Amino acid sequence: MGLFDSFFNRKTTLNQHNRELIYRMFGSFLPKNFMQSDRAYLEQGYESNVDVYAVIKKISETFKAVPTIVEQRTSEGWEKIEDSSIHELMNNPNPGKGYTWEDIEEMLMIYLLSNGNSYMIGQEGLFGGQIQEIDVLPSPSIEIRSNNDFFMPEIKYHFQLGNQSRLFESEQIEHIRFFNPSYICVQDSFKGLSPIQVAARVVQSGNDKWDATANLLQNRGAIGLITDKSNRPMTPDEAARVQSSFQADTAGANNFGKVKVTNKDLDFISMAMSSTDLQIIEQGVVNLRAICAVYGVDSSLINDPANQTYNNRKEAVKSLYTNAVMPLAEKIYSKHNSFIAKNHYPDGSVRMRKDFNNIEALQTDKKEEAEKDKIVMEGVSSIMSMPITTEAKELLLKETYDYSEDEARIIAQGMPMREPGV
Repeated sequence: MGLFDSFFNRKTTLNQHNRELIYRMFGSFLPKNFMQSDRAYLEQGYESNVDVYAVIKKISETFKAVPTIVEQRTSEGWEKIEDSSIHELMNNPNPGKGYTWEDIEEMLMIYLLSNGNSYMIGQEGLFGGQIQEIDVLPSPSIEIRSNNDFFMPEIKYHFQLGNQSRLFESEQIEHIRFFNPSYICVQDSFKGLSPIQVAARVVQSGNDKWDATANLLQNRGAIGLITDKSNRPMTPDEAARVQSSFQADTAGANNFGKVKVTNKDLDFISMAMSSTDLQIIEQGVVNLRAICAVYGVDSSLINDPANQTYNNRKEAVKSLYTNAVMPLAEKIYSKHNSFIAKNHYPDGSVRMRKDFNNIEALQTDKKEEAEKDKIVMEGVSSIMSMPITTEAKELLLKETYDYSEDEARIIAQGMPMREPGV
């Protein structure tokens, strides 16, 4: 069966070689062959686009700053513990490379947010047992392989970096990914969707904008052309003298935007960018906001001055946690609990999680809540002092302050009342 038959016949799965051929043949239909591989997401997205880098860095730094805790299940629920084999692993996750736990989290986050996939391996002791060391594999160096059985897939991960090559079984890898609903073979169904792929055109537009800006500044010295309007054109010697004189008098920052005046009938043809071109360059905020929307980050946190007010800033910081960091923490630590915690404590009695309890942006405004409680208490006292029946007081308490029927009856009868919010 030929390549095209394989491509258009859905019953046949494309192997890696054929997929690469298809890309080389048809990849040029996409804008500048942009965003077509994990390496491209990193090189053309994260490493080259200032907006993508800023957003991912913001999420990553915020994520790392949230403390990781270990909890043990007790009869009273989950309780925090301070001394466990998991703590030992977190304190020194990779002695050979000198990684800290924050380094591991940063690598996981950057690969996940750039490529849509992160891969972590665990090294057990000499005689098996608990994971003693962990490392993060570069996403572009991983190829997912399978037996092509959709219902009973046997997934393996092939790692290739330079001359180093290893094949990992699925249980040896902690694979975190964003679901990708579009795939044509079993192994592709296990490959995550990159947020940069979703925003590929926006990222490309941003890169083009910065290229245009750089070209504008680099070529700013030649802002126009001097042409002879007389019937007799200049000789080459005359043109050279005019050019030399012109450059001598106009070059340099002190002559920025100046044009030399001569005693010959000459005309000036502008080579500067038009106002329309400049407006396109100035539209960077549009790209920034689109990228922020993909990652669930408010653009006011990434230097968007048009979207910055005190109230917006406060809500933006809160939304960074609720829309981006907390969902990522849930996804990543559910994998950590299966890969690390279950390895150290097979009975499932210990878990790892990010602790958001002391994050200031997520705390309720205590002063505001206290003022509301005071108003409610004063209102209840006012109702209780009214010369009306107990039944009428109950009705007012229920309708005005949303007390339940039992609570309103207890308060109206003069018994200790529940404080608001308790």
